[in-house]
Parts: sequence; C-alpha cells; structure tokens
Amino acid sequence: MMNRFLGVLFVSLWLGGCATMANIDQQIAVTTIPDGADVKMGNITSVTPMSATVPGGYSIPQSIQISKEGYQPQTVSVQRGFRTSALVQDFFPGLLLGPIPLIVDAITGDWWYVANASYTVRLIPIAGYNPNNKTDVR
Repeated sequence: MMNRFLGVLFVSLWLGGCATMANIDQQIAVTTIPDGADVKMGNITSVTPMSATVPGGYSIPQSIQISKEGYQPQTVSVQRGFRTSALVQDFFPGLLLGPIPLIVDAITGDWWYVANASYTVRLIPIAGYNPNNKTDVR
C-alpha cells in the first residue's frame, strides 16, 4: 500500500514539474488599419482582421508579414515570453528526478509562450501610388 502511494506521488511530482504538460496552443489576433491586408505568420495565411491558433514552444512564429496593394509591406516581430514558473516547477521535481524535467523542456522549448496575443498595425500608403495604373509613381 505504501509503495503504491509513493509511486503515485513520484509520478505526480515528475509530471507536474514539466512545462511540456502545460503547453497549450495560443491565439494571435491581427488587425490592420485599413482592413483587408494579407497576413503571413509562419505557415498561416489570412486576411485582416484575423485570429489564428499557433503552437507554443519553439514553434511560435518569429514574425508577422503584412501586405496590401497600395501600402508599404510591414513585418512585425511576435513577442515571446519565458515561463519562469515552469523553470521553478522543473527545478524542484528535479531534486528527486535529476535533470529530466529541465532537459525535456529545454529540448521542446516549452518554456516559451506568446507574450502579446493582439497586434494592430497601421498601414502606410505608398506615395504616388495610382490604383488605376497599379504602378508606383516615384
């Protein structure tokens, strides 16, 4: 009976200390002024206003590319944060398990999350752009 209890306690501490267990997909919303811009975020493409689900960890897109005819293309960096609580959760079970939780989370990147989930970008018109000729008159 005591061995079973210790086994359950051991597994609970082991799994509870891993950020991989807490990794969830997150939403990123992108709006532009004006609406209707093309958005590319990693392998996701859409038109503003848009919201997309992105994975956590190392798979979080690095940037958002925005373009619209008659406006200058823009690139916005996706702000990522570091889960310090996950590091603490990895450390304490690591006292019993060694570096297993730290190694798993370091390999998977599951300490990272999307820090800013909403982006609004004001598009800048191209000077001298003529939509009838669809050429840039500079």
